[in-house]
Amino acid sequence: MFMQKHVIGIAIASTMIVATILGGAPTVAKSINAPYSEQFRMDKGGAYGTIASIQSQQGDSPGWILSGHWNTNIINKTMADFNQSNPTSFDAMFSMVMLNGSAKHQHHVSNFSLTDVKVEDNTVSYKGQATVTMKAGPVTDIPMEIKIHNNNVISIWFDPAKVKNHFGVSPIYGTVFTEKEMKSEGSIDHKNST
Repeated sequence: MFMQKHVIGIAIASTMIVATILGGAPTVAKSINAPYSEQFRMDKGGAYGTIASIQSQQGDSPGWILSGHWNTNIINKTMADFNQSNPTSFDAMFSMVMLNGSAKHQHHVSNFSLTDVKVEDNTVSYKGQATVTMKAGPVTDIPMEIKIHNNNVISIWFDPAKVKNHFGVSPIYGTVFTEKEMKSEGSIDHKNST
């Protein structure tokens, strides 16, 4: 019951955050790649998306809104696709703010190194380590897991002990943009959404 309420809450909050980011107007989709294009370029074979998540402070009460973006070159790849001249990358930048609008701050994720890839049904799990900026400065070698669900949803989990439970008890959620969505010049297509 707790998990069901939590997932429903995340879905509703994520929809509200994405709608706010897009400004609620279909014509904004023309510039969907503009806000981050200089900072996060989508390399050939790379993937890009947003972070739109509600994190619980303690128990099941929502405490924080997370909003930002990420990019990576690991999706649809195996360990054998990477080496010293072609390293893995996962970079993210997101804001974190309490539901009452206070304590707003940012986090950056970088220096990702891949240690394992597993596929189960429609979910691909990428385990590794990364650097995350925290209040006291960057924390290195944080164990993390990135999951891609049905090529549409991303979940990001950091070892709670290494980040002092800063991101709460659930993974951080977001969306995965397709190459078509990134290049879209038209309005948002609601025909295929459910």
